Amino acid sequence: MKNKIIIVFSLTIILISIFSLNTAAFSEKRADFSIIYDNLEIPFQTFSIFVLPGEEIEISTAKEDKDEIYTFENSGGQYLYQKGNTFGWQAPTESGHYELNIKYRGTKERSSEIKLNAFVLYPREEKNGQYMEDFRIGNYPEIPADKKDHYSKPAGFLKIEESMLDLNLTPHFKMVQFLTRQSTELPQFIAIQESLLLKLELFLAEVNKAGYKAETFGIVSLYRSPYFNKKLGNNTDFSRHLYGDAADIYIDNSGNQWMDDLNGDGHSNINDANILYNLAFKFDKKEEYLKLQGGLSSYQGNGVRGPFIHIDTRGFHVSW
Repeated sequence: MKNKIIIVFSLTIILISIFSLNTAAFSEKRADFSIIYDNLEIPFQTFSIFVLPGEEIEISTAKEDKDEIYTFENSGGQYLYQKGNTFGWQAPTESGHYELNIKYRGTKERSSEIKLNAFVLYPREEKNGQYMEDFRIGNYPEIPADKKDHYSKPAGFLKIEESMLDLNLTPHFKMVQFLTRQSTELPQFIAIQESLLLKLELFLAEVNKAGYKAETFGIVSLYRSPYFNKKLGNNTDFSRHLYGDAADIYIDNSGNQWMDDLNGDGHSNINDANILYNLAFKFDKKEEYLKLQGGLSSYQGNGVRGPFIHIDTRGFHVSW
């Protein structure tokens, strides 16, 4: 019960802070440079990556920033090397949250840094049957040959604990928004991919540029475990929600956890979801976002929740 109260309280505080910001101009909160990690270009002051215990990774600055001087700091793990503006880091063997900072060292007029939350996951092999600790995940199916280019079982799971709820994973999305509706208790274990975080931030910026004010998106669903997906009555084993790169989202500046009336007709319905759908369709077709392409659909409200759209980063565009 205590954890349930904490979750509800945290959500309330976050919603209040988000809506109080709606009178201010939207800020993308980009750094003065970008980094490359796992073939993704990340320009934001705050971002999160997900690694396995002891995993060795590389982080480099983008090509346009390669002639500048940068430094690397880490709160845990092992700093392995610097080759030009490419940094090697080995994750700790203990699962948890660590911080990495890539800092630009130049004039005071252009000092900037990118803070990376590095989450060391709990490996899938540590499951006890269908469970990670007391959280039921269920079983993932074997991936058939025709899906292996775009599907793989999560290698590990992020453990969400009470102390993490207010943590910014990116400039406009907090950990509490990634809680699954499977349970009101903590801790929870989820699968999550960096590509989804990047798409959420970049798409949020495009929505604001199109004239629809939003400091974040309302969330219907993000990660769903195989167990919870079946409990909801979904028969597919290959929903992108199971693999950590899908989001069902809407715009909610009113704070009522319902899609806003985007077209100003006095109603919240599929027409408002379709406005967001059309923006997401244009996003997927832009050349600079092709790596983040994915599934797209709009859904009508059903009396329990309002209209929303589905997006993901499966690697190719498909609409339904």
